[in-house]
Amino acid sequence: MQIIKNITLATALSLSSLSAHSLWINSFESFAHKPGHTTVGIGWGHSLPIDDMPNSANGKVKIESFSITTPKGKTIALRVPKVEIEDPSIKADEFDVYNADIALQKIALKKDSPQGVYTIKAHSTPGLYTQYIDTKDRKRLKFTSKDKLKNVKEILWSVQQETFAKSYLTLGKWEEQKALGDSLEIIPKTDLSNVKVGDIVEFEVLFFGKPLTMSTKSKEYVTAFSNTFGQGKGYSLYSPIKKGKVRFEAQGTGQWIVNCHHSEEVTKEGPLKDLYGKVNKVFHSASITFNVK
Repeated sequence: MQIIKNITLATALSLSSLSAHSLWINSFESFAHKPGHTTVGIGWGHSLPIDDMPNSANGKVKIESFSITTPKGKTIALRVPKVEIEDPSIKADEFDVYNADIALQKIALKKDSPQGVYTIKAHSTPGLYTQYIDTKDRKRLKFTSKDKLKNVKEILWSVQQETFAKSYLTLGKWEEQKALGDSLEIIPKTDLSNVKVGDIVEFEVLFFGKPLTMSTKSKEYVTAFSNTFGQGKGYSLYSPIKKGKVRFEAQGTGQWIVNCHHSEEVTKEGPLKDLYGKVNKVFHSASITFNVK
């Protein structure tokens, strides 16, 4: 296993319009007053901690679920951001003002809150995109699966995109984390509650419960950057995934995001067989955010 090298971040997906934005969880912890609280919200765009809003006209994402799971396994749904494209609340000659909904909400702990790790998770609604040539030889793009189209001469490409994001709140002692069953999942194998600069942080990456690994046919990797390292400078950390394992050295303080993108062809017998005849390929993305002290 190799420690991630510092290199320029390569584009993960060939469809740049679908991969331009990342999805992540923000969790702003505060223990100034016991027992403490965290303010959570949806991160969307390019820059940590807050960039664009999920219902932006420049590129939106529909959040299907946003939740927190207690150390005892109880999952509680959180408010999700609006889906409809937001119109400007103020229009000026110099700029427009939008009421940004990133689903910010405070989770206030109680004196008898269970000790352990709280998992904060978001999942996007799968998005469908099909580009084709119609019977009048016009190139068209529809936000649906190819089996729903009419007057089609040729399918150019048809894909589904799905994104998962996680973060954690630790009350007391960190506990080992296990797979949650997401189709693409990054699982921390290191205590993320007390990471310091110079520490090695390890992760496991699973696709439908099986370890991802790089091969001659598939370049599987993760990237990592923070609001103090790489962001806005055109580079990130990078590592190939070997037998589901990756690790890197925390390079600086601040909020870090670890991203993984995986594309899979849809076949009759593969893990995506339920989508056979609907799309040709599925793009999965997953992220984990944590803080380095």
